[in-house]
Order: sequence, then C-alpha cells, then structure tokens
Amino acid sequence: MKRFLLLLFLFPAVAHSQVVNTEKLRLDKGDKGFVGEAALDLGLARNRAGQTVRLGTSARLELLRGDHRWMLLGAYNLTQFNDVDEPGSAPKNFANNGFGHLRYNYRSRDWLTWEAFAQAQYDRIQQIDLRLLAGTGPRLRLIRSDSAQLYFGALYMFEHEESRNEFEEPEPFTERLILDDHRLSTYLSAGLQITSYLTVNHVTYYQPNLSNFSDFRISSETTLSVKLTGRLSLRTYFQLIYDTEPLVPVPNAMYVLNNGFSLVL
Repeated sequence: MKRFLLLLFLFPAVAHSQVVNTEKLRLDKGDKGFVGEAALDLGLARNRAGQTVRLGTSARLELLRGDHRWMLLGAYNLTQFNDVDEPGSAPKNFANNGFGHLRYNYRSRDWLTWEAFAQAQYDRIQQIDLRLLAGTGPRLRLIRSDSAQLYFGALYMFEHEESRNEFEEPEPFTERLILDDHRLSTYLSAGLQITSYLTVNHVTYYQPNLSNFSDFRISSETTLSVKLTGRLSLRTYFQLIYDTEPLVPVPNAMYVLNNGFSLVL
C-alpha cells in the first residue's frame, strides 16, 4: 500500500515532448502481477544571472495477468528561471509539459501482441493546450534473448489537438487552432544489456499523416542506464524530435538531453 501511495504522489494525471516514448517506460521481463517504477529529476542552480529550478517526475504501474497486460504511465516536467535583476518579475518557464498514458496488451502468440492505447498530454512551451491520442495495432517480437531484444510496432492512431498561436502586433491576439487527423504510428524498439549493471535502450517512432505522408513526425531516443543498487539506477537519455508540419510555428527539430534516477518498487 505504501508503494502504491508513493506512485500516486509522483504520478501526475498529465510528456516531456510531442512524441511520447512509452517504450522506455515498459517492463518486458515477463513479471507476473503488479510492478511499478518511479523516477525523479530535481535540479536547482543559482548564480549572478538568476535562479533556475528543474523538476521532472515519471511513474509506471503495470499489471500482468496471463496474456493480458495493463500499463498506466505518466510524466511531468517543469523548468523555471528567475531573473535576479528583476526580483519582482514572474518566473519564466522554459519547460512545462506532462502526459498520462493507458495501454492494454493482449499476447496472442509468443511473437505477436495486440495493443490498444489512449493518451492525454499538454506542452505549454510548444503552445499545445491539449492533445488526445487513441490507437490500436500489432507489436511484433523480432529478437529476444537474455541480453538483447528487438520489437516492431505498427498502429493506427487518431489525434485531436488544441493549440494556440499568440501574436503581439499590431495588438495582442490569440488564435485558437483545432486539428483532427489520422496517423500511422510505427516504431522500432531495441534493448541491449551490456553488463549486469549497464543497459542501453533505443526507440525510433515514425508517425505519418495517413491523408498526407509529407506531414510526419520522427522521434529517436537513446537511454543509458547504470544500476547503482538492486532497485536504484542512474539514467542518461537523448531524444531528437522532427515534425514537418507543427500546428503552430515552432521549430521543426527539437532535442532533449537529460540525467536522472529511477527507482523500481
């Protein structure tokens, strides 16, 4: 019960990016019953330029019964900066985003699993007020051994997005934008256990618009995990995202480099 309450405390109802990597939050060990993991990234820096506060949390709950697997995932990220030259000014956000993700898996064969998912997310910096996703499709196991695994997935995905485009001239004005489209969400997920304490995981997503294949997103992420104890690990990951046609005028390419700890409960 204490473990469950800890996960609820760390789990917000709302991803650190436009394309959420659920692969790094997936347990693939065949564990039966209830398992969970929580991660916390907290940073504080103060110098003559000002004060920066960084907070990142993520959590995962999984329930595996026979061939049925339920996963509940979530993350929240916030980075704020206070200018020492303007002590009365409001903090400036460089990151403020979060997501919640529910996924169901049914393993019909050793090599074939059918997936269905629903997701809600927001990203204040990218001006995404709400993005709702729902999809379903197969997940294929290509390779699995004691030290390596490789999976491929191809899912249909419906997307609903509500964003805003803010203008300052000739006078302040906010344009509300709503998008509904249908996408193919494919991914290739690989994991390699180099030693008993060092693992590397990589996943690449490709999500084209089914009505316009020139409109697509690509997300590639690599995670290095070093086990410090039986339950505590140090993680470093790099993520690169490319979106050909974002709904609002934001950079097409974005990247994230981050460090943090994860705790398996």
